[in-house]
Amino acid sequence: MAAIKRPGSGFLILLAVSGLIALGVWIGRAVPAGPQQKGIAWAFASFLFGAIVGLSEILSRYRDEPLLAAGHLSGSMYVCLNGVISLMAFAVLRTYSQQIFPTLKDDFFLTALVSGFGAMAVFRSKFFTFRSADGKDYPIGPAIVLDTILKTIDSKIDRRRATERQEQVFESMNKCHDFENVANYFLASLSSFQNLSQEDKAQVRDVVDDYRALKDWPDTLKCLGLGFAFLNISGEENYDLVMVNLRKFLDTQKPVSAAQESPVPPQDS
Repeated sequence: MAAIKRPGSGFLILLAVSGLIALGVWIGRAVPAGPQQKGIAWAFASFLFGAIVGLSEILSRYRDEPLLAAGHLSGSMYVCLNGVISLMAFAVLRTYSQQIFPTLKDDFFLTALVSGFGAMAVFRSKFFTFRSADGKDYPIGPAIVLDTILKTIDSKIDRRRATERQEQVFESMNKCHDFENVANYFLASLSSFQNLSQEDKAQVRDVVDDYRALKDWPDTLKCLGLGFAFLNISGEENYDLVMVNLRKFLDTQKPVSAAQESPVPPQDS
């Protein structure tokens, strides 16, 4: 059974974020903003900036289906947590701006930018450093806790994607026993990508060379490993189509029996 696709989940996240931004702009234009309203608006902006940072991290780590990874529950938690961290940083900067970044004291826009795109830097600032009586500095603060939580959620996303990828690759490759033809076909398929970098192409070639050097591995395992490497750059939809064409190609490489080559003519009775 192929992995269940949820291609629209990541799109819905982006659509929801865009809708919230549009709503905020409309409210801002319709309602006269006082100092408190401005503070709330820029706090929300810092949350969105932080969420965008979290989303960009997921997009860079899960290359095969980045929006699908972001659309999982764990992915959404990762994005939202980054937004909450930025919101906390915004509150800290507004409360202790003189001690941390004096230049941000009366600048809501710059405060939202710094807290949104540099929240972890804020929590690692000297504001959270304790100096003991002997003059030594000891970093104290939530940075280590936040890093641990983010890494834990990221691991959850990775395990979820790994489960789906294992199912998809195993279903498509478990009957492939001709590693050389599979490898040659995958390498030839790289030319179908118009914007694939030479570095990405080299990575696939390196994987092929590494598996060719494994003399004690069966061809089926080598094909599975090669399938994962190709899925990294192709995405699920393209991978499925390549596998359909690969099976057709492998069928043409099967040796033809002598009976098929020279059918016995019917004998006269």
